[in-house]
Amino acid sequence: MKLVRRFAALVIASGLSLFASCGGGSSDSDGGGGGPNDTVVSVTLTPGTVALDVGATAGFVAVARDSNGNVVASATFTWESSNPAVASVANGLATGVAAGSVTIVARAGNVASNAAAITVNVGGPVSGSRPACGPGSGNWVSVTAAVANVRVWYDSTRATDQAQAQQVVAAMDNQIWPTLISTLGFKAPLADTAVACNGGDGRLDIYVVASLAERGQTTPGNATGNASEVFISIRDGLAGNALEYTLAHEFMFAVQWSYAMAAPQPSYGWMRNAMANWAVEAVYPGNPLLLADANCHMNSNFLSIDRQAAGACTGNTARTRDHGAYLLYQYIGRTAGNTMVRDLLAATTTVTSALDAIEATLPGGLRALWPQYAKALWNQAPVIDPGEPAFLNWDGLADVPQLAPDHPTTVDGDLGGTTERSTELDPSVDNVSTRFYRFTLSAVETRSLMFHNTFYPLYKAAKKVSVQALWKTEDGTWVEEDWTAKEWIGLCRDVKAQRVAELVIVVASGETGIVTGVVAAEPPTFKRNNIGCWGFSGTAKRTDIHASWSSGTIVLSSTLLFDYKPNGMDSLQYNDAATGRLRVPIAAPLFRRADWTLAEAYSEGGCSYQLNMSATDTTIVLGGLGFGSLVINNFSESLPASLRQPQEQVVGTERGAFHIDAGSQRFNLLGTVSGPQPDCGTQYESALGMFDLTNDSPAAAPVIGSDGRLKGTFSAGAAPDSVIYEWNLAPMREP
Repeated sequence: MKLVRRFAALVIASGLSLFASCGGGSSDSDGGGGGPNDTVVSVTLTPGTVALDVGATAGFVAVARDSNGNVVASATFTWESSNPAVASVANGLATGVAAGSVTIVARAGNVASNAAAITVNVGGPVSGSRPACGPGSGNWVSVTAAVANVRVWYDSTRATDQAQAQQVVAAMDNQIWPTLISTLGFKAPLADTAVACNGGDGRLDIYVVASLAERGQTTPGNATGNASEVFISIRDGLAGNALEYTLAHEFMFAVQWSYAMAAPQPSYGWMRNAMANWAVEAVYPGNPLLLADANCHMNSNFLSIDRQAAGACTGNTARTRDHGAYLLYQYIGRTAGNTMVRDLLAATTTVTSALDAIEATLPGGLRALWPQYAKALWNQAPVIDPGEPAFLNWDGLADVPQLAPDHPTTVDGDLGGTTERSTELDPSVDNVSTRFYRFTLSAVETRSLMFHNTFYPLYKAAKKVSVQALWKTEDGTWVEEDWTAKEWIGLCRDVKAQRVAELVIVVASGETGIVTGVVAAEPPTFKRNNIGCWGFSGTAKRTDIHASWSSGTIVLSSTLLFDYKPNGMDSLQYNDAATGRLRVPIAAPLFRRADWTLAEAYSEGGCSYQLNMSATDTTIVLGGLGFGSLVINNFSESLPASLRQPQEQVVGTERGAFHIDAGSQRFNLLGTVSGPQPDCGTQYESALGMFDLTNDSPAAAPVIGSDGRLKGTFSAGAAPDSVIYEWNLAPMREP
């Protein structure tokens, strides 16, 4: 029986209560007869189920019988485990290797036994058992809390455990119970008086356990139910931040088990660890172990919050990501009050998921909550400004979220020598998740920006999808905008207030009912080009030569200014909330002024005509002597049909195509005439006419060059007369 004594000693030292049997290659006979393995017709293996910890052992007994039911005492057995990586077995002794479930069988020749089930736990007390059942349980003694309805047990043979038990009592009396139960009003853990092994009373029992694999473990009496009494095991040697984190975390599990949830409690999944960690934040804000868990969520914010997969936590790949999901409850608690978290837990008694509890309890549900939570999750400028609801401001959390997997690093948004560039974003977003995209822009040549929000139709269809923008201008000013209700959003970097240096796009979904998440019909796209959007200035010249002239030309030289913001007018960007358009560039800037010089020197019919005159013409939209327009195709696809179609009738559909038609209505310009008199006379009258003309059909519209200039020549008029227009206008930036 040495095996039993050695195993029993292991049980006591580990704070476990397991059962074991003497087992091995054969068993004692319980009747006469016998024979070799070929007489065996059945093998019985006991016990049928066992739970043990990693590193612990359990014995099994195999009994072989012949066709008459007699024990075959001489039978020999081979032992098999369905997964030796979880539990191995040899000569009837099973050893826990890793957490999981396996079955084992014993074979006598070709006859296999029934399969015995083994559940291997990570460590600590096996579910449903305790190190001490009450006063007088071996070396176990207890300390009773004064405020908290708690009793703390420790092994009196371990000198340091008594001090740790006193620390547990102090934490429960001074911080944890007063905060969560007395102040916030959570239900206290259920009394365990109806349980035979209950520590001697109905108080919550907390055990300081030697060599517990985890820092803490909460064990319910009914692990598959929806409410249960529990006890808590705490690893010995914990102190300071580790002890505080573990106690608050495990105590919140005990609180959760006090609520009769509408579904079995394990089915609430991510909520359990998330809310347990929220309790740490509520009691011990800034706890460094808690802050270390935040990256589990920050590193995988683009996954649904209810996914509990491991692998996202920095430094602990086995830890599940729901440990970081406490950030959601922290945000709710900090913005709506911690009693709201209590109400969310209470709501689980009538709804079957944590997300349904939010929908049923929080004003506005996930539609209102998720965009604001997503923005706070950015946790860096500008959402960390003083007074803003930000994790950095609340408890010093410095972690920031990962960028979306399709663009995991900051995108250089400049054109890189091209005339236009587009970046597509992932058209899908997981339920209750957030994607962040970050662009930087610095080159002057990157002038016009346009974001096509293809999630807009889903928003119009009442889906809980949101798109927000955080953008910083060159002078460091941050702007926060909600683009959810906008399909087309333009920005002009020639305009000082829109000179974007950094752009963060936040795409989030608060949906819960779509299995595949929210998917747009086409990818959202961030477009940029080199088309000027504030104004153009430069030179233009018209040269006239007519067949009837014996010599000479008319030359009209001008310096032109076209301005997107003429006197007394707002910026010429199109806004229409009804169709989801914000700052869309419309057809053209308006003519602002022209400094012109008219030089006429030509001969016709023996008369010589000469005129030299200079002046400045200015105009606003109505009145004045000037006239003119500049039409440019700049993101014409973003315009409504009522504006786009007339524009395309002038310049066609090519990006950057433009048309200029500018001149003056000045008449009665007087020049001199020389030649035979009185036929030639001494004066003649002229008119200024066109400064600039670029084309006479959409197919002939010129296109802005790679340098952003409007530059080219155009021959107008019918042969043999000749009118040549030349122009060279550069884009302007608002000073």
